Amino acid sequence: MYYYFTALVSLLLTTSSNVAHSQSPPEYIEWEDGPASLEEFDHDNAPDVCGIPVLTVEEWEAGRYWEGSNPVLVKNVTDGWAALEHWKKQEMLRRYPDAEATMGEARLVGETGPDEAGSTLTPTTVKEFITKHMYDPLKYFFDRKISIPKGMIEDCQPFPMPTRTYLENPDLGMAYAPSKKQRTRKIPDRELWRDHLAISIGADLQGFGFHHHREAWNVVIFGSKRWIMWDFDRWNQNVTRQRRLVRDWDTKELLTGAEWIRQLYPHPERKEEIRNYGHDCVQRAGEMMFVPERWMHMVVNIGDTVAIISEIGLGGGEGRKEEDFLDPEDESEDWESEDEGDENYEDDEEYYSGDENGDEEEWYEEEEEEWDEE
Repeated sequence: MYYYFTALVSLLLTTSSNVAHSQSPPEYIEWEDGPASLEEFDHDNAPDVCGIPVLTVEEWEAGRYWEGSNPVLVKNVTDGWAALEHWKKQEMLRRYPDAEATMGEARLVGETGPDEAGSTLTPTTVKEFITKHMYDPLKYFFDRKISIPKGMIEDCQPFPMPTRTYLENPDLGMAYAPSKKQRTRKIPDRELWRDHLAISIGADLQGFGFHHHREAWNVVIFGSKRWIMWDFDRWNQNVTRQRRLVRDWDTKELLTGAEWIRQLYPHPERKEEIRNYGHDCVQRAGEMMFVPERWMHMVVNIGDTVAIISEIGLGGGEGRKEEDFLDPEDESEDWESEDEGDENYEDDEEYYSGDENGDEEEWYEEEEEEWDEE
């Protein structure tokens, strides 16, 4: 069985790119030793800011919250995981130095999604990335196709539900077709939590800007993450509303997550929108964040952060092929290729392509609609 490997490269904003390229990478012995923008980006998850249910693992499983349409935070998910020891920075380098993945410039990877980044990606390994590139602001490490050593994922047992059900019994729900010659699933693979498991490793202030995909859970093992999440029902089929929230009104640019929080989030319209139709939460080590289908979200690491992720519908990574590094003919509509042709997401392509080939209308002047107008 193959597994996806995912990692996020660092973005050390306190160091200029010239310094990053002219000096050796800083040698932080463990994840906790790296820079952490706690004072600027951390908060206490006040109910009027975060406002999502906080559950125990038992409550998560008994309530089957992964079938719901609202985000939740689950506590103490990593209790008993071998990853708490095996994934410490020096131990990870010792055990899994040759685990493969790819990296590229964050802005380019973020605009197309990692599956369609093509020639902007270059191969690397865990050891090379952590020791040479983790604090380079021009590198970003995020890949959903790479296969990794089985032992890395076994360090994260027991897996959270519902992924655990499939991994324990991949044949669950299979039945013989009428021909009696082969078995088939009653539920399509794209609707199952399968063997898609990704590992995310990134430094302080790194993370993709606003994007969306199918239902997913994200467990932080070391570090913390700041999440901004926005209800799908609020932005679906409303390009103007999407852009007024996520883009700079003057330049129409998509910013990094950290810069969006610094520069755009303080505007009263944006803050009110997230307060009324979204959530602003901090996830800490040992906790799992569940993001429902198509909820727009962005994530910013607070300190060096290591996490594991599962997303519905995605099977295990089989590794990249040579053609995966070529320039794609078409940009990805979002990060979920299996949803192509879904009329509910017809506006996604222009949004994810950064409007480079879209209509040059002055969208931010054309429609001055009120945020609460339905």
